[in-house]
Amino acid sequence: MVTVIGISTDHFQGNVAYASNGIIDRSELDNNRTAVSRGNTEKLKAEFAYEMALITAKIVSASATNDENFRIEFAYAAAQATAKMMPMLPSGQRDDFAYDMARITTRIISDKNLDVEKAKVEFAYEMAQLTTKIITSVDEIIPGKRTVLNVYNTELEPKTLLRNNADIEPKATVKVNNNAAEQKVIANPGSIAPETYTGLIDELMHVGDRISQSDNKVNIDGEVRYHYASNSGADRWKRDSSGIRARVGLDAGINQDWRAYGMLEGQKNLLNYNNNFEFSRLYVAGRVGTSMVKAGSFGYLMADGNIYDSDFDGVNIDFGGPVKYTMSYGETDETKRTYIMTAQYHDFDYNLEAGVYRYQMKRDDGHKQYTIGTLGGNYNFSDFGLGAMVLSSSQKDSKGDSLGYVVGLNYSELKTWRPGTYGIFAKYYNQPRYTFIAHGMNGIGGRLNGFKGTALGVNYTFAENVVGGIEYYDLTDKITGEQGDTWWSQITHYF
Repeated sequence: MVTVIGISTDHFQGNVAYASNGIIDRSELDNNRTAVSRGNTEKLKAEFAYEMALITAKIVSASATNDENFRIEFAYAAAQATAKMMPMLPSGQRDDFAYDMARITTRIISDKNLDVEKAKVEFAYEMAQLTTKIITSVDEIIPGKRTVLNVYNTELEPKTLLRNNADIEPKATVKVNNNAAEQKVIANPGSIAPETYTGLIDELMHVGDRISQSDNKVNIDGEVRYHYASNSGADRWKRDSSGIRARVGLDAGINQDWRAYGMLEGQKNLLNYNNNFEFSRLYVAGRVGTSMVKAGSFGYLMADGNIYDSDFDGVNIDFGGPVKYTMSYGETDETKRTYIMTAQYHDFDYNLEAGVYRYQMKRDDGHKQYTIGTLGGNYNFSDFGLGAMVLSSSQKDSKGDSLGYVVGLNYSELKTWRPGTYGIFAKYYNQPRYTFIAHGMNGIGGRLNGFKGTALGVNYTFAENVVGGIEYYDLTDKITGEQGDTWWSQITHYF
């Protein structure tokens, strides 16, 4: 099976793509953009092959064994993949790609005597053939020019994973038994570097070994971040901070269906920051039936960080599709007896989420229950993403306010492995005190008695796996009216 579960980090507010095994939605390609260097072209070809490997892994690891359920799951996944990858292709290849995907899909779902396992093997082989066909003919589309297989962001699901960002190509996530396909791929690698071609075809032709055997090696990745926060406004908020944070993530296979994850974290004070070192996260994750289960101490992003973004001790269960349901129970640093239920729906260019968060505060002497309800969505077009969320609390603040909202606009997509890429975001917040637990922003909003105001930020990839950013928050306390402005900057190296 393929389990894509990572170690959550502080997330950028805009659109970020990591070279991980998470699935990232794409939007449309500007057809007028043409090439740069040979090296970039090779990376862009590899990016297309990477996406093809992801859809192959998704189909091969599909849990459905009943042929009708598999047909439904297969058709839905194939349609999503086609819509996502079409904008990546030069216009001259889109029709052929769409036709081939439709042909492969139709043949499998119309087979009256469908053998699910055989269909998975055939699909892996067809994807290898189709990937070879596309990436070996890219340079023939525009004579004398090199077409950039560029892609732009629509959304990064709140999976800000701590991964090895230097590796654009899928690693041991997708391996396969050598007898999975009895035929050999016969293709001329053309202008593709031999090592790139060999690696891509080996990965695609060997999809799914993890169905029959677990990956027992220990994977290690991490990040080192320096930040400086300059705060101004009301006297009590005029306290700058600066520090260095290092995180090392580890994961290893337990058996075919389960993996163990951990994270070591150290913080070094430079100015009003923390000095500590701890094993901050340790959990297991895997499949139980058709559900994905996570248990232990892990990172939890609640309502895109508008409610909470930090450690969570407990259990999390994901199930369902195409509407995905999540149920969680546990506690945070601030809460106890925390119950969470969310429902998410993702389509080609938009997503919707509704959630209920019920908890008790640890600082309360009594047993008062608080509840936050949320409804939000994102719509993606061209290089832009537009989002909105409404939050309602069962507890009113001292002014009788319990209803809040957040709206945001993102532009472009930062990719940690590709120098020169960037992401820009703008947000407006209006959140009464009880519509959040510990807000995920880098401004001082989480310390205010509710807040309203704007946030602007940009993050830029200076070199492979070296990202810098600056953010500005202009916030006002909803109860006292005090102002709190923050300039927050950081530079992070991923390894």
